[in-house]
Amino acid sequence: MKPSEVRQQVLAEHAALRDKLAELEQIAHPVLEGERGGLRSLRLEGETLLKLLLDHIQWEDVNLEPALRRSDVWGDARAEKLARDHREQRELLEHALRGLQDQSRPAVIIARSLVDLVALVREDMIDEEASLLDERVLRDDAGGG
Repeated sequence: MKPSEVRQQVLAEHAALRDKLAELEQIAHPVLEGERGGLRSLRLEGETLLKLLLDHIQWEDVNLEPALRRSDVWGDARAEKLARDHREQRELLEHALRGLQDQSRPAVIIARSLVDLVALVREDMIDEEASLLDERVLRDDAGGG
């Protein structure tokens, strides 16, 4: 893939993930307010989102990381940052998944954890878009593609 295609794909996936994050928040807020009926749906949607995020990270490892390495003289440093961020994100997502699957966890704890996770994921996407997905970084004339 050309660097511009990688960039566009990541940005498109981020847009879709933002929609999923908003959906999960809508399910979590009533549970935070004490509604018990939404817990099953919250668990299912949470697991679906976490798996989507893990798949997205894997796609970026295969496609974005090499594009960054080829981008410019700072490409290796950017790719290393991405790899570090992805290690931390995987740990966080796997922890969250274990929490979702723990049937003994109180509903409000699950909902709060997911709302907090949504905020972190949004921040990570904003950071990634600003530092790694800039058009000046992933250019088709930068030696990749």
